[in-house]
Amino acid sequence: STSSHTMDEENELPLDDQEDNFQTVELNSGVQKPALTFEQDSSPPTIPLSSHLPTPISQSSEATPTAVSNNVHMLQSSGDRTQLQGRSGKKLSANAGIFREWSVQQYKVTKQVLSERLGGGLKTVDPELEHRLNSIRDTQRKYNQLISLSGQLQTHFQNVVETQRALAEHFAFLSIRCPELHTEFDCNAESQKKISRNGETLLSSLKFFISNLHTVSTKSIEDTLITAKNYETARVLFDAYRTDLEHATKAANTSQAATARLPAVKDQFEKQKKRFEQLRHDLDVKLKLLDENRLKVMQRQLVLLHGAFAAYFSGNHKVMETLVQEFHTKLEENRQRNNDPPSWLEDLPTDRDDTGDRDDEGTGQN
Repeated sequence: STSSHTMDEENELPLDDQEDNFQTVELNSGVQKPALTFEQDSSPPTIPLSSHLPTPISQSSEATPTAVSNNVHMLQSSGDRTQLQGRSGKKLSANAGIFREWSVQQYKVTKQVLSERLGGGLKTVDPELEHRLNSIRDTQRKYNQLISLSGQLQTHFQNVVETQRALAEHFAFLSIRCPELHTEFDCNAESQKKISRNGETLLSSLKFFISNLHTVSTKSIEDTLITAKNYETARVLFDAYRTDLEHATKAANTSQAATARLPAVKDQFEKQKKRFEQLRHDLDVKLKLLDENRLKVMQRQLVLLHGAFAAYFSGNHKVMETLVQEFHTKLEENRQRNNDPPSWLEDLPTDRDDTGDRDDEGTGQN
């Protein structure tokens, strides 16, 4: 603002004062011409500021509320960052502990499995439980084969039912297009329709049987086999820790360090033993429940499937008997109504026999 006032004052000087700054200089030609001279100003140069520029903000000695809040926010963020770093450090240390424990267990499991396969390790065996597990695995394989065969039968029989339905439609169409064979085409159309309906009922029974058998095989039996896998893993860990306990007990007689480590080895062995026994009990209970459930479900499904096949074939037999009787009845009615003469094919065998007899008589006379 000061510089702007100075420029205004210089611009507002009177014309006479401005002319005082001009002096006359004598030239060789003797002509006097005005010369322009500048007075040296002792004041420092000022820079004019335009009116559209923003005015500078005056800095006060007191801090603004925005700055205080920013400082508080920075302190809080730094505190939160410290807390997050502490939490991440604890999480990393916990993950490292879990990974270390998992690595030790995997090493023990691998070592125990290799020693068992090479014949150098002892294996805990429950013969009765192993026999039941093998029986369940074999049953699952047989059930899967039964599901596959039933699915093939369902596919083929579905094609048969669709073909019968198409035949019934064509027979019905031809019964209309051919009035002279209306009765024959109509009877065949009705028979194929009823047989295809019975086939649809049998197809529904097959689908229901396959669905329940699939549930038994892939859910009930598979759940029990998952428990069996967990039991096998616990058994290997139990044998591995049992082997470690035996080695630690032998080494405790000669080494103080092994004696100090013996209680920890015993605690780990007891934990694995408790887990192993719990899983063995759970597996035994699941096997019993599976046997009961499997027997009930399969007995019911097999009875229903047998009844569906029996109803299909017996129903078709009854349908065919009824349709055959109706067919013969309609044929007789049509013959009596139309008084159709016998076909020339009915007299053909008799004419041939007479001709043959006559040829034989002529041959004998000759």
